[in-house]
Amino acid sequence: MGSEQDKEALRAAAARFMKRQVGRDEQQRRKQESKARRATQQRHERTRRDWDEDDEPFAKIRRAEPARPAATAGSTDLPRATVAAVHQGRIELDDGTTARIAGELLLDPNFRLCVGDEVAVQATAGPPRIRMLLPRRSWLARPDPGNPHRELLLAANVDVAVIVVAASESGLRPGLIDRCLLALARGGVAAALCVNKVDLLPGGAADASLAATMMPYVTTAVPVFHCSARLGLGLPALRDHLAGKTCVFVGHSGVGKSALANALDPGGDRRTGAVRAHDGKGRHTTSASSLRRLDDGTRLIDTPGVREFGLGPCTADEVRAGFEEFAPFVANCRFGDCKHVDEPGCAVLEAVGAGRIDAARHASYVRILASLDP
Repeated sequence: MGSEQDKEALRAAAARFMKRQVGRDEQQRRKQESKARRATQQRHERTRRDWDEDDEPFAKIRRAEPARPAATAGSTDLPRATVAAVHQGRIELDDGTTARIAGELLLDPNFRLCVGDEVAVQATAGPPRIRMLLPRRSWLARPDPGNPHRELLLAANVDVAVIVVAASESGLRPGLIDRCLLALARGGVAAALCVNKVDLLPGGAADASLAATMMPYVTTAVPVFHCSARLGLGLPALRDHLAGKTCVFVGHSGVGKSALANALDPGGDRRTGAVRAHDGKGRHTTSASSLRRLDDGTRLIDTPGVREFGLGPCTADEVRAGFEEFAPFVANCRFGDCKHVDEPGCAVLEAVGAGRIDAARHASYVRILASLDP
């Protein structure tokens, strides 16, 4: 009998244990559900707090300018200056003074200064302190060689960028020009073209092959200048176009950017160098960007030579928009999503075949489109 009682007691104890165990599991489940509900509510509260009825629904997926610190927001009554050169630990301003960056800005991981940036400066007993980076109106950037997902700022608040190419008897390749035009459009910078060293051509600035290569850009309203920095040819027209503006020269090494800058600004004393004999490419003579104010009010930014001017992150739609001469024909394409590469019934391809769109420009478009990340 005692044995039966013992068995019953064991069964009762096991039942109580299982009941307690189920209770603990249920409690854990309820705690997890409660935690998940609280997290969801917090996310919704943050969304409601950050959302504004004027916000565009897809604003977060649109490409913005290169990251800049929160210190650019707001206004200030402090004096303003323009960054003329950036060195390790010190900043040269366009008024000739050397400034330091305020400590709070140095703590901002997104804070970066480049030549042409406008800053608010506070006077101190020592060097003046940069207290704020003002919003950029435009910028010129290229992919970081060490990180293709990051862009390096070359210059900011640029009014016009002069794409410099060198005349050659073998002809000019427009690929660099077209990539530069797209990159400048992304940064909100107006473009101009300068063909330097035209004195090396048999026909000079009137060379027929050169005129044919430049014609597509002339028809799309890009200013084109034929120059020789060595002889001073074409420089007055270029100088008049740049007068009073902030400008920058971009292009491969050895095309004569520094020589042109010296011709426009003799006091700049920039180093120049000849191209290499074995491959015809230039040597880098400009090692850092710098800004100088000319007598006519022009502010000239000289940047290091760029051998590979990459586009950085760019969409196919942005590439198509950059070739303005396609626009009059796009509506007549058979397919609404026509890429203008090899599709049947493509009005753009028909215009290329008829000579209404320059074949070299279209070939450049196809190469750029093919180079985009899939």
